[in-house]
Amino acid sequence: MRLKEFLFHKIFLKNLGIAVLLTVALIWITLFMLSLYTNKGENFPTPSLRGLTINQIDVLTKDHNFRFVVEDSVFRKNFIPGTVVFQNPAAGHKIKPNRLIYLTVASFTPEQVEVPKLTDVSIRQARELLESKGFELGNIMLRPSEFDDLVLEQKHEGQTIIPGSKLGNGSAIDLVVGKKMLGGSTIIPDLKSLTLSVAQNVLRSRSLTTGSLIYDPAIRSKADTLSAVIWKQIPPPDSITRVMPGVSVDLWLKIKSQSTDSTSLKIN
Repeated sequence: MRLKEFLFHKIFLKNLGIAVLLTVALIWITLFMLSLYTNKGENFPTPSLRGLTINQIDVLTKDHNFRFVVEDSVFRKNFIPGTVVFQNPAAGHKIKPNRLIYLTVASFTPEQVEVPKLTDVSIRQARELLESKGFELGNIMLRPSEFDDLVLEQKHEGQTIIPGSKLGNGSAIDLVVGKKMLGGSTIIPDLKSLTLSVAQNVLRSRSLTTGSLIYDPAIRSKADTLSAVIWKQIPPPDSITRVMPGVSVDLWLKIKSQSTDSTSLKIN
């Protein structure tokens, strides 16, 4: 049988027609079932759950056909613990009935985060470091310095905070920032035989700053530190030469009864 005669044969045409009808019917049934499964044409805006408790959201699920699950928790000072901070999908987003909404709630205690080293960098860099770790920038206190806008000290609640210490996420860290003084001059005072606290007060009164502290190895306790005296300083005392405010003075400390030639340990 020739190809032309086969293509126009009644049996072939009949089978072809049945095949086409079955294909169309299968496609229509598939689309219809998909429409039922996905609730085509049925959607509603996602309700705003921000600031609500889990119990309040349970009540809402009776009026709005959706489900929810708590997937994470974060600490936020301005949120009541146990309330919703974030939701996904966001409020107002069109969703299908029975859609699952993922929630992040405010935790009762802040996550403990390591404090980064903020000294010896610019105030801009320190701000970026704080934000990247989840801390807040607290008060900025200016101190005369030969380095403008350089962070000299980092504090929390009035106390110096050591890098690597842990604080609650969101805690505020205060920064002491250097500021060049325009005009004026001062002299380097003689700090020998003074304790550290007295010497620091003298430096502040002269608009100078404390530089590196070099402790003798024999100084091992807090009591030793408090009673230790200064036996060397750089720059050396000079009552004639005038210097700009903010110059830092490095100090060497020893136990009062020690000789001044003992080996020292430098602490930045």
